[in-house]
Amino acid sequence: MTAAEPIRDDEKLKRRYLKASKLLFLFVILYSLWIALVIMGVYFLELGIKWAVFSIEQWILSAIVLVSVVIVLETIFFLHNALRRKIFVQAEQPQQSVYLHGKQVNSYTIPPGARGGIFSKTFIMIDETRVLNLRYQMIPPNDLWKQKQ
Repeated sequence: MTAAEPIRDDEKLKRRYLKASKLLFLFVILYSLWIALVIMGVYFLELGIKWAVFSIEQWILSAIVLVSVVIVLETIFFLHNALRRKIFVQAEQPQQSVYLHGKQVNSYTIPPGARGGIFSKTFIMIDETRVLNLRYQMIPPNDLWKQKQ
């Protein structure tokens, strides 16, 4: 990828999810170390529970809740990324060949991906078996159906 090539939204989203996953994982590890320190301080070093603010049960319950939330978030990250990738792959797949009077029609829209509005269509014969269909957007949908104020 060159420096001038723009980064796709999927790549940005994937990077954000990866960064968020790393931060969540780091937070869970640090919290788990804190819970281990609390348990060692209370049971092995016999420091009592007052220094840890909460009881052991409350710390363990909070760790369970934290891990559950992280698992749910990671699942959402994974599913959202997988669905976006699936939609992107489907959009890249070539469309089924369209035939008109026994000739294959190749359609191109200008601007690419334009929907709605008024189009002009031009059919150009390429050879005996192929036809080129140029669709040019003459009037965009925003100009056609302006919002009433």
